[in-house]
Amino acid sequence: MGNFVSQPQAVFDGKNMNANELAEIVGPGGDINKVFNLTSHTGNQSTAAANIHPRLHPPRYPYIRGVNIGGWLLSERFITPYLFALTTCHLEGNFCSYPGQASGPQDPNDPEYIACSDATYNCRPVRTSLSRIGRVRTPGDETRLDYPVSEFDILSTFTDKDIAQRYMERHWDTFVTKDDLRRLKETGVTHLRVPFGYWVRGDIADGEPWVDGGWHYFRRLVHWCREIGLEVWADLHGAPGSENGFDNSGHYLRKDTCLGWSSSPANVARTVEIVRDIAHGLVEDDLLDVVTGFGLLNEPFPDCNRTVLETYYNDGLAAVREIIGPDIAVFVSDSFHADTWNNGFWTDPETHSNTYLDTHPYHVFFEAGRAFSPRQHIEYVCQYNTRDVLNCCYEDAPNNTVVSKGISRIIGEWSAAVDTLPTELETAIMNHIAANGTALMLDRQMTSDRNKFLKNFVEAQMVAYEEAQVGTSSGHIYWNFKMEGRAFLEWDFLSGVEEGWIPQYLQPNVSSVDLFGSCYDIIYRTNDSYALVDEYPNPKDLDWNAWQGWSVDDDFVVNDGKIVIRHRMDKFPIGILVCILAFSLVAFRRVWVQRKKR
Repeated sequence: MGNFVSQPQAVFDGKNMNANELAEIVGPGGDINKVFNLTSHTGNQSTAAANIHPRLHPPRYPYIRGVNIGGWLLSERFITPYLFALTTCHLEGNFCSYPGQASGPQDPNDPEYIACSDATYNCRPVRTSLSRIGRVRTPGDETRLDYPVSEFDILSTFTDKDIAQRYMERHWDTFVTKDDLRRLKETGVTHLRVPFGYWVRGDIADGEPWVDGGWHYFRRLVHWCREIGLEVWADLHGAPGSENGFDNSGHYLRKDTCLGWSSSPANVARTVEIVRDIAHGLVEDDLLDVVTGFGLLNEPFPDCNRTVLETYYNDGLAAVREIIGPDIAVFVSDSFHADTWNNGFWTDPETHSNTYLDTHPYHVFFEAGRAFSPRQHIEYVCQYNTRDVLNCCYEDAPNNTVVSKGISRIIGEWSAAVDTLPTELETAIMNHIAANGTALMLDRQMTSDRNKFLKNFVEAQMVAYEEAQVGTSSGHIYWNFKMEGRAFLEWDFLSGVEEGWIPQYLQPNVSSVDLFGSCYDIIYRTNDSYALVDEYPNPKDLDWNAWQGWSVDDDFVVNDGKIVIRHRMDKFPIGILVCILAFSLVAFRRVWVQRKKR
């Protein structure tokens, strides 16, 4: 385990820039203090800047610095691709294992171990599910068959539900270990966000393929966390009908939409009852000393009926408060548009205390982001991601000068991923398993220069997502605690800490801006070589008739932060430059004289 702990850094505050330079960074109507993440105790605030600064929220110490336990109670293919690589052996109850598989037995001496490559069993790939619709379109996509894409597809592939039950229990029992939790605690992690589907406690309707039993393993994890000293935030990650159509809802619909949930009053009402049942389970199983947070719904797609969604949030909050009380945090998704919730939503300091608006900023789900240079990635954090955190939530919107005393912000998912679209690489991985019996890039390594870049990228995000000055945010929760293999290494928190590109969280009462400097300091110390970026898929292979993500129109990002670099060079001490020049001339003269004597 690495022991990297950053020391406090000087803050680049932009105070010596002229008005035109500041405008290039801050943008129309922007607040320099907000953008530069100044903290009230660093002494960097000017009187003029302080006069236009929003009223500060009391410090939100200690910060929530957590990690997601994704791909466990609700499986996701890019986290554990082998779990989805079903064979005829799996369907018969002979659960074979692949090289490097993260769940199930891996020791050949284990009596339950069967290698999927063992010719004795003749395990053949089972690819009977419709493939994922990706950003790279090729003829036949609509009808191409693949391994299961979501947990719904896994369980629909089994004809024997008892075998399906045992298959999932093997995963639940082995993917998350007590040692994983101890290692997380050692890094300074405070919270675990644990996603699960609506069926976790057995709410399974006729015709649904889900299997019961996940709640038992959730309780076991909570007991481990009680012993180790970690808090748990339970997260309803998948609702009946699917709130987004994503595979991470448990049911991939081949279309991004919330309408399967929000347009069905029966599904919405059922979800409220599921929230009530989970809340009762937390009380009855005596878990509330550890389970301190409850997420009502993950990532409802923006086409959700807003009235339906807000009514559900209100009903869910009321149910949790009625059954559990005010001491448990309740968090709700921003539906990918945080600014639309800055309208007085949940700002009452009594009714809405201990509530959070959950945001998930990623750089890999739009092509423009994957094409960024290293420095542009960090500039985008400093510009777009920081402003997004500052967009909500205030009591006096749209003036935004008084931070909400009710709902706060939490960055419930984020990662170090920069240049690879998971859905596309995941498809290539599954094809490789079918053809060769192993996943791609099991032993992938990164260069030291890329590690340094990722370290800067992570630190910049921590600075932005805590937003220490204005106080709109309470912390962040990394996705994910670990990954199977190393193809998606940038999503693997434990590997990142071990390899030094994720800092340990050992100073919970010190803001990241005081540890690492401002976001703009981090831009300055970032190597901007495009050799550190390897965009996947290749843009020329994309179907540009299909949506490839949003555009980037921030001048500062587009211009690659030249204003910060130029200003830094302008501030470089002239005396040092003169000394360097003089030393160079003396050295050159000595070499010239020696050569002349020869």
